[in-house]
This record gives sequence, structure tokens and C-alpha cells, in this order.
Amino acid sequence: MGATSIQFRHDRRLGDDQLIVDLHRLGYAIEGDRFGETFCDFVAETVAEAQLDKRNRSRVWFAELEGKAVGCSALVDRGEVGQLRWVVLLPEARGIGAGQKLVDLALEHSRTSGHDEVFLETTDGLASSMALYEKLGFQTSDAHVERLWHGDGVHITMTLKL
Repeated sequence: MGATSIQFRHDRRLGDDQLIVDLHRLGYAIEGDRFGETFCDFVAETVAEAQLDKRNRSRVWFAELEGKAVGCSALVDRGEVGQLRWVVLLPEARGIGAGQKLVDLALEHSRTSGHDEVFLETTDGLASSMALYEKLGFQTSDAHVERLWHGDGVHITMTLKL
């Protein structure tokens, strides 16, 4: 199985907002208790805030394997810049390039939408994600301890000039 056996779509379908939350629930389950129900509530709030159906330069991509969603990413239009959001892969889709493809799709969309910069927000303890972001040229622009969905944690902001 390789990234070529995974299909990518960006058409919006009924239930996609909940699908983003469900993918986070399943994809982050192996990361420990701090990614439990409170985290999923946080993801649902951020999806609702993004108003994806009302912003034409915002877009979500889903990676599908044999018709089942196994990952997603999004580019949320924030005016002059884009925000990379909701990058997640289920364990069965990791290590084959699907994560990079999801991020590449979002970055290309950001470029064609006229953004000069993309930022993302993440937290500590996600070594695979950080490695991918750094490989693609993202640099940490801020990292500080703050109250997160699970208690105090390191909030990390990374940016990429396009």
C-alpha cells in the first residue's frame, strides 16, 4: 500500500465537520489521555468557528482508503495568511506519504489563494507531526505554556513563508 492507493477529495459532503472530529478522536487515541473527549470538543469548536462552507478560500481535504476516511487536513483563510488545520492520519495510513500529501495540498491551495504565509498551531509531544512540519520548512515562531483542553501544555505556533 502506498500514497497512490489513497484517494484525496476536497468536495464538501454532509457530515464532513463531524468526520474531522471523528478522525481526531481515532487518530489521536494513541497519543494518550490528553487527547480525549475535551480535545474532541475543542476540535469541534474550531471546525464550527472556521465556517468552512462560507469561506471560499478555505478548504478541507480527506484521505480515503477503500472508501473509508483515514485522514484530513485543511487550509483556513485568515485574510492575508492561511492557517493549516486539522492534520491527522489514522495509524493504518501512516508512513506512506499520505500526511505529506495532505499538507502539500493545503499549502498549494494557500499559494493559489494568494497567501504569502501559512501558520499552524500545535502542542508538544507530537514528534511525527513536528518532523513533517520542519521538513516542509515550517519554523517555530512562538512556544509558551498555556491552559489547553487537557490542562497546562506547550502551545506552539509555526510559520512558513510561501
